[in-house]
Amino acid sequence: MLDPETGSDAVRDLVFEGGQLTEETPQGDETVVDASGCWVSPGFIDLHTHIFNHPIFGKSRVPADRIGIGQGVAAVVDAGSSGAPTIDAFPEVVLDTQTTRVFAFINIGSPGLPNLGGGHASRPELCDLEGVVEAFDRHGDWLVGVKVLASQSHTGTFGLEAVKLARKAAELVGKPLMLHIGNAPPLIDDVLDLLRPGDIVTHTYHGKVGGVLGYQDRIIPAFRAAVDRGVIVDLGHGRSSFSFRVCELALEQRMPLHTISSDLHRGNLDRYAVSLARTMTKMRLLGLSLGEVVERVTLAPARAIGIDEQGFGRLAPGRSTTLSIFREETGELTLEDAEGTARTATEIIRPVGTVVNGSWFDASEPV
Repeated sequence: MLDPETGSDAVRDLVFEGGQLTEETPQGDETVVDASGCWVSPGFIDLHTHIFNHPIFGKSRVPADRIGIGQGVAAVVDAGSSGAPTIDAFPEVVLDTQTTRVFAFINIGSPGLPNLGGGHASRPELCDLEGVVEAFDRHGDWLVGVKVLASQSHTGTFGLEAVKLARKAAELVGKPLMLHIGNAPPLIDDVLDLLRPGDIVTHTYHGKVGGVLGYQDRIIPAFRAAVDRGVIVDLGHGRSSFSFRVCELALEQRMPLHTISSDLHRGNLDRYAVSLARTMTKMRLLGLSLGEVVERVTLAPARAIGIDEQGFGRLAPGRSTTLSIFREETGELTLEDAEGTARTATEIIRPVGTVVNGSWFDASEPV
């Protein structure tokens, strides 16, 4: 057992009754999972995914169970695949059809909506401050924050204004803002200055020009200041948003990595990200301990979006409803970042399965 909250790594039996972890002893008539030689932790949480696979978006998104229980992950968070115009379809398309526990950020813009041109928050008419705020009245039990993409690829020259609108929406509903950083404009310095304690910056260690590394690969002051005032640093691997080199240099300069996420969607299931477990393995390769890696996919993301009080991220009798079971194998696995750079890992995280609401699910999908 590996409990990031207490630091415990004891060997013990864990029993679920009525869908929750209990302090009862095994009675002999339960479904028994032999976890010998495995680690058992609170259920893994992937803080950045795209699982709103509504038919109008074609095949760009992926079902939650494909990258959730199928890969040993108990909960996934959709990082702004839907905005105010489409958010009401999320329960029917995702929550009612998937077993994996699902939460979501709502986009300040209108991502991928047909016939709008540009998408996301590239123009004022695509941003709906009122609609985003009102969505929390209807869906506040699973909406955990507001998302904005601040990059030339998604929001163009309107990016800084889009961030301001998203910041205001998050403030009004009392939830964190998740900020996507990418290729400028807007400048990373300007958008980081808008973030407040508890907000989340994702794709943090991408390899594009104008990121967190400045002249001679030194951390830029705006990023250091954001970290110092309590901004949460998320990985957000994706297809074009993680560089071994940038992450390694940042860690060497004592910059944090608070949460590890995959940014999984259809475009990186077979290459680059592949799974949360593979993303975790990359962080082991860069020097994080196993305990540190597990904490960053359990307790840390749970606290970041305020679901720790629901038992996520913890092994607390009477509260916890999820577990992840995994092995760490010794071997060799070639891993590729989003820049196409390959490195070889010798400590490899392999999911075995997960418990969600007291039910066991084998990890059956490729990782």
